Amino acid sequence: MVGLWPVLDRKAAFEGARELLRDGRSCGVVLVGTAGVGKTTMARELVGSLTGEARWIVGTESTQSIPLGAFAPHLARTTSRDPVVALRAVRDVLAEDGSAPDGGAAIVGVDDAHLLDEFSAGLVHQLAVGRDVRLVVTVRSGAPVPSAIEALWKDGLLTPFVVEPFTRAEMDEELHQVLGAPVERFSADAIWEASEGNPLFLRHLVEGALDGGTLRRSGGVWQLRGRPGVSAALASLLESRFARTPRDALDVVDYLAFCEPLELEVLSELVSRRSIEEAERLDLVRIRDVGNAHVVRLAHPLFGEVIRDRAGVLAAQRIKRRLVEVLRESPDPGVVTSMRIAELAVESGIEPDPELLVRGAEDAIAMASLELGARLAAAAVRRGGGFDASFALGRALMWQGKGDDAEEVFAAVDPDELCEYDVARWLLTRVASLYLEAGRPQEAVALFRRERDRISDPMLAVSVVALDAVLHLYDRELGTAIALAREVEAAPEAHPWARASGVFAGVAALTVSGRGLEVGALAASAWEAISHGDGLLRFHIGYFEVLALTLVGRLSAAESTAARYREMAAGQPNSAALADVASGVVELTGGRLDDAAEHLTEALAVLDRETRSEWMLLAAVSLCQVRAAQGKGADAAAALAVAERNSGPELAFFDPLIDVARAWVAGSAGEVSAAVHAARRGADLAARSGQFAVEAIALDVATTFGDYTTASRLGELAAFVDGPFARVAAARAQALAKADGPALDALAAEFERTGTLLAAADTYAQAATAYSRSNDRRGELTSAAKAHWLASRCDGATTPALAKAARPLPLTDREREVAVLVGRGLSNKDIARRLVLSVRTVEGHIYRACEKLALSHRSDLAKLVRV
Repeated sequence: MVGLWPVLDRKAAFEGARELLRDGRSCGVVLVGTAGVGKTTMARELVGSLTGEARWIVGTESTQSIPLGAFAPHLARTTSRDPVVALRAVRDVLAEDGSAPDGGAAIVGVDDAHLLDEFSAGLVHQLAVGRDVRLVVTVRSGAPVPSAIEALWKDGLLTPFVVEPFTRAEMDEELHQVLGAPVERFSADAIWEASEGNPLFLRHLVEGALDGGTLRRSGGVWQLRGRPGVSAALASLLESRFARTPRDALDVVDYLAFCEPLELEVLSELVSRRSIEEAERLDLVRIRDVGNAHVVRLAHPLFGEVIRDRAGVLAAQRIKRRLVEVLRESPDPGVVTSMRIAELAVESGIEPDPELLVRGAEDAIAMASLELGARLAAAAVRRGGGFDASFALGRALMWQGKGDDAEEVFAAVDPDELCEYDVARWLLTRVASLYLEAGRPQEAVALFRRERDRISDPMLAVSVVALDAVLHLYDRELGTAIALAREVEAAPEAHPWARASGVFAGVAALTVSGRGLEVGALAASAWEAISHGDGLLRFHIGYFEVLALTLVGRLSAAESTAARYREMAAGQPNSAALADVASGVVELTGGRLDDAAEHLTEALAVLDRETRSEWMLLAAVSLCQVRAAQGKGADAAAALAVAERNSGPELAFFDPLIDVARAWVAGSAGEVSAAVHAARRGADLAARSGQFAVEAIALDVATTFGDYTTASRLGELAAFVDGPFARVAAARAQALAKADGPALDALAAEFERTGTLLAAADTYAQAATAYSRSNDRRGELTSAAKAHWLASRCDGATTPALAKAARPLPLTDREREVAVLVGRGLSNKDIARRLVLSVRTVEGHIYRACEKLALSHRSDLAKLVRV
């Protein structure tokens, strides 16, 4: 539910103005700012903070030509036509108010003083000179101001305060308060760009977007999809400005409304230089130096919204046709201009060249602007664009997760009518889409085997090998996937798509199999290829590149790699969401839980769709662990539910990670037996498919929740899993089995040195518990202090180990587990069933726990563990 719009204090200006009015150092203040920044609101709040009442004078355009028109309500006592008599009468009325409740002179508010007639402005000046009242005056910056009003601050009679638009942080705070949840950052960027921090514009934009359904809540955050809406009130406000604008200047605005920015030289082909000069003088456009060119933009983004909304269909088509004619003459239009030309051509009312539309669609897909790519490609298909158009449309739909729609497009293509090059493109993309996006792996593999012999050209055959590598990856045959990826890497004739696909399969397989040190070189070999391929494929490589660096303990390199992919995604919500998933992995490991939660939550909201998605699965698995580490069990369970919804036979490769997430959810709820069971199951699945790095992670989670028999297998994994993780995990299991506090302290220090602060905090907490069992109070307090200091650096992490160190109860692990379940309201029979124990054994654990804690009843135990 959307709340009321709060008044967000501009504290410095507000407090300064109020203090001046209170102590009498000034007879008033002038609040200066652009239209809509909140001058009137601040003025009324300022007056309200000092006195309950005030005389208000409001300047308007309708009274600007009438002498003393703004003071008309106060002229009732005189019928004289002598302006001097009228001035004295008004001044006497205002002076009669006497003192205000705060003890100072009466307050007169003057709103929009720049619209006062000369007599009214002179009277305001007299009131200031005579110090009969305290004045709170608002003036629009940039507007012509009567000389008497301007003299108020030039002569030092009133103190000016500039009311600035919202900063970005203030806008975000305002939106959060009004909407009750954060706004996804790309949506916030769009709102910020459109409103420029103007509070009035911001309110109308948000209300217009809500009414139009383009601003909606998904996954706990608000998202803007489509242009920000403009409310009728805001449109009317802006249109009134255009009504007074000369036609020549409006022509400039019209072209920019449908295509901005434009280089000055291009715009000069559409309108005269004199018209551009006039538009700039009227503050309708802004001209900036960008590189070696002058670029022209609208002075405010909302001008374009209003112009587009009020333009008729034929007028809009005429403008777009002219834009296409001029832009197509550009010698080197570039990717962005190519997309714009194609989009304008589709909407111009002419029959555009299908090749132009296909080129625009391809550029849009490369830039990960998938909806535009699909729209342009579909228009090309309708206009007879042939296979190239169908191929672009199928890929645009595939990358949006619309696998069934993509399959419909690909299935309509007759491969017998294609050259071998096009057959290769059609087959490889169709198989990948059918397998991963439509969720029909068996059909995909059958299609691949049936049609692959159509391709015999050596260069194209490498593409077949690349796809074979991807299929073996998802079929959990990692050794074969790596070997095929190496074959693609070694083939100089490999097509960029083939190289990128093969490298993805190899990078993913090497990462999860524990060969993370080999990933960097292989990923680097595809940099040139991915710059020419579909925009989203690079982020598949990027995720596993970041994960590999994290697993081998190179956290700093992982952070810089994640940052590089975020830069590549700039301006594209889908790409940025994929980069956020990779960032979340690094941030979780480094203990930056708030950042990880923000990035992963936003990613889930952006990527949300009806069909299964490996990216939704990966984001949800990481978010589940973040929420568990924050002690937010319900949120962790919700994230796990998202991961489970996105699992399926085509994504069985990720099943071990889902089991790890299940372990964290169970463990954070105190169900350590269930946690160990889930972690062990994940480890077994990972081992069977050769995912030895994932197996080590799962076994370490089992260790965390009390299974110290993991030490032996972790020791074996340390021999062939790259990086220190498996070795340290094995040592930790051994130290926990022996309750060896000093050894755990040493391991925690090693985690701390590598920047894996969450693991360090957890291990120090386990050391504190070990010291407690050996009655080493000094060791316990020292380790506990380090644990909680590191937890504070991890945004207040609250893992089970940290909770145990913070509130140590003298219970065995089994007694603690039973006590937690008692606290959750389970009966003895329910506890026995869940833990596979007899009811008598459960009763014994409860009896001993109560005895150790000096409790007389089961209900007292429940209350204590809830605390």
